[in-house]
Amino acid sequence: MKEETQKESQSGYDRIIKYTGVFGGVQMLTNLITLVKGKLVAWLIGPSGMGIANVFNRALDLVGKTTDLGISFSAVKTIAESKEESASSDVRLKDSLLVVRSWSLWLGIIGTIVTFLLAPLFSRWSFEGDYSYTLSFRLLSLVVGFTAVANGERAIMKGTHLLKQLAANQMWIVLATLIIAIPVYFWLGLVGIVPVLVLTALSSMLLTCFFSCKVYPYKVNLFSRKVFQDGTYIVRLGVNYTIAGFFGSGALFLISAYLMDHGSAEDVGYYSNAVILASYLSMLVFSAVETDFFPRLSAVNNDAKTSARLVDQQTEVLVLLVCPLIVAFVIFLPIIIPLLLRRDFMPMLEVTQWAALALFFTALTRPMSFMSLSKGDSFTYLLQELFYDLFMGASVVLGYRYGGLHLAGIALFVSAVFDWLLNTLITRVRYGYKANGRVFLFALLHAGLLAGTMCLLKMLHGWPYWIAGLALLLLTAGVSIYYLYKETNFLQHLVQKWKK
Repeated sequence: MKEETQKESQSGYDRIIKYTGVFGGVQMLTNLITLVKGKLVAWLIGPSGMGIANVFNRALDLVGKTTDLGISFSAVKTIAESKEESASSDVRLKDSLLVVRSWSLWLGIIGTIVTFLLAPLFSRWSFEGDYSYTLSFRLLSLVVGFTAVANGERAIMKGTHLLKQLAANQMWIVLATLIIAIPVYFWLGLVGIVPVLVLTALSSMLLTCFFSCKVYPYKVNLFSRKVFQDGTYIVRLGVNYTIAGFFGSGALFLISAYLMDHGSAEDVGYYSNAVILASYLSMLVFSAVETDFFPRLSAVNNDAKTSARLVDQQTEVLVLLVCPLIVAFVIFLPIIIPLLLRRDFMPMLEVTQWAALALFFTALTRPMSFMSLSKGDSFTYLLQELFYDLFMGASVVLGYRYGGLHLAGIALFVSAVFDWLLNTLITRVRYGYKANGRVFLFALLHAGLLAGTMCLLKMLHGWPYWIAGLALLLLTAGVSIYYLYKETNFLQHLVQKWKK
């Protein structure tokens, strides 16, 4: 019995590492291609063209997220549950696919109509009273519809665990965007902005449908009362998720506005770029949490023991993987910032370090934060996010007011600690979840290594800085590799192949 449990645990670890590597690698390639595309587009249409495209994207994103009602995320839970229950008969799964696709298409149609009708207002609000972009927004209304359908198909691939197809789909979409954007901008210049946005959204929808419909043929029923009623549960879960996203965006907006009013545009740039750089690091590790972990957790949400084991395994692997990356990121930031930005962005160094350290507590928090959503308890998730956003917004504002960017960076780290404590309390009281001993062991080991890294790097300069930093990096990576090797078959197989 003990051997079976150990094998099951190793299998869980291996799956997490596999898909973390797959989607982390896809995310890295995506970021590189996006960076190349951004450089080429900036050269072809200039800052003004990129500014216009950004305004269009913000407006479309606002309409899309409002009319989407969050079902692109909440549908994953419903489909994952249906997939688990349809082991012997796929009737339940087919019904769920019909509901998700029908609702996605209807919401896409509604979003398209809303954008088309409100195009004059979007033109006026986005371009300071200028109505001349009305036709552009009416053409761009198609983007909202294409995106809604594509998001529904992506939810289907996540819920049914078509992860290889999903990874391939992401890569093809990025390549298609590059292939479409460069020739069109080269040919049309600024006039090509609207065609590029429409064509890239269309290609994204077609590619996503291609990968999902090969396995589950496309079928909708737009006028079925039962389909409408069955979809209301998905919408209720999705609406709270969407509202939580608005709270997060609102907190970031208020922080930027405060820094602009009480500081300078440079400080806003330093802070926002620090958060963006840290988010690039987080994508490498956390991208698989929503894609692979959340559907699996949703499928077993009624089994408290299995749910707890999945959360523990995901947390352990995240901590072991993210900590060496944080150490490497913090050490090489003096090189990374001038390389990706410019040397005059170096004042953001310290706030970026604290933002990266906050990812340690994000690794501890993220898996258990999905427990409420996996159980359909979206109101609890909404409260979790609301309390965190309020605390984070207030602490960053107060930190900047009394200590500038230095304390604002520390406030980001403190907010991550608060989020971890809040989620630990809620999941313990509401769902009876308590992390196992290994989670605490891995957390304590790496917390000490991260604290040592920050202390040494603050005190050292020049060659001692690099020698101490590389030594700490090797030590942190060594600890993670030791436990990953011990707990998984994946690394053991790699070592055996290397020996042969």
